[in-house]
Amino acid sequence: MRKMNYLIGALALSLGVLVGTLGVSLLTNSSSPTSFISKLRGEDKIQPVSGLVNTPVQTPSGQSTIPAGLSENDLANTSKVNGGSLITQQVIADYKQNIGIFFGAWKSTDMATFRQKLAKAYTGELFEKHARRAEEYLVQGIGLDVSEITFDQIDVESLGENTATLRVDYRYKAKDYNLADGAAVGEEHEQIVQVRVNLVKQNSRWLITGESTIQ
Repeated sequence: MRKMNYLIGALALSLGVLVGTLGVSLLTNSSSPTSFISKLRGEDKIQPVSGLVNTPVQTPSGQSTIPAGLSENDLANTSKVNGGSLITQQVIADYKQNIGIFFGAWKSTDMATFRQKLAKAYTGELFEKHARRAEEYLVQGIGLDVSEITFDQIDVESLGENTATLRVDYRYKAKDYNLADGAAVGEEHEQIVQVRVNLVKQNSRWLITGESTIQ
């Protein structure tokens, strides 16, 4: 009986260690489905909108890097592209600024502030989807601290008077953010983003209305 008790105890201990190890792995792995960072982007399926299709305008690798702490105007000023029309440059500039606004909103201490900031960058159902996702974490006092955003390539797939579709590759480095302490915590991860994005023009600003992850 004593040997049987020892055996059961050893098995229980081994199982506990295994479960604990898996739990830590899931929490720290940025590619894990349970990772906070991996849940930030919507995955709506998007097709290019109708309109005038321009020759793709690309940002060379590493040209546009946005470090932490820049203002919204600074974000817009980093959006230089090689050639292209003024409206193309505006679409790309507004998109980059929108991404900066999106990440900045994740330091909001309440949902009202988050929604107010996000409304400057997103609209429609995708706006609501991001807000619902954020509420899950912000109510727990967890936000996001992004230290760097690098846009490797932006292609304008289609462009109309009030609609546009972009194909975007960018990277960012981020940590979880303790809203109560106002400080980044945990391990920093680099996330690679490859998305197709739909934008609509509202009151002279291009807002993101759809995002689809490209596999």
